[in-house]
Amino acid sequence: MYRNNSTSRLLTVLAAGTLVFAACGGSDDAEPAPAVEPAAEPAAEPAAEPATESAIVSTASSSLGDVLVDANGLTLYGFTNDADGTPTCNDGCAGAWPPVIVADGNVPAGLDTAVFSVAPRDDGSMQLVAGKWPLYLFAGDAAAGDVNGQGSGDVWFAAAPDGSLIKAAQGAAATSDDEAEPEIDSLGEGY
Repeated sequence: MYRNNSTSRLLTVLAAGTLVFAACGGSDDAEPAPAVEPAAEPAAEPAAEPATESAIVSTASSSLGDVLVDANGLTLYGFTNDADGTPTCNDGCAGAWPPVIVADGNVPAGLDTAVFSVAPRDDGSMQLVAGKWPLYLFAGDAAAGDVNGQGSGDVWFAAAPDGSLIKAAQGAAATSDDEAEPEIDSLGEGY
């Protein structure tokens, strides 16, 4: 009987342990399901990032004609002092004329590499370049379609889709490179 009693106690302890383990296991099974669902949502967000990054620059119509704009529709400008594609607007200048920074240092997907490139800035970041012009926003532009920076100081001009600068008023044919009116298809797919 001693054996049966010991065996009986052992079986009772094992059964209780199994129930506790099963109860814990059951609650563990319930917890990962919610954890898996939130993990699936962030996975969808990074998939959207490349689409956002590829839309870092597009074209839009303005009072100057078609211009390059950022993802928010704000006009992009070039600075004629940026000779040979080297950004020179730094420090206080960059406060008024924020550079278009490319986080990974590469031309974003979807942009035509025959028009777009990147250039290093003094701070080590990489700036998007259209044609030979590093691209900037203007702090004085508040809404999509604004071109308040156009002609500022006779050195800041809206960027055309082909990478030239629009120097003529109201989108006349002359550009900073004395080229024909910009071609919209020069940006690449989708632009």
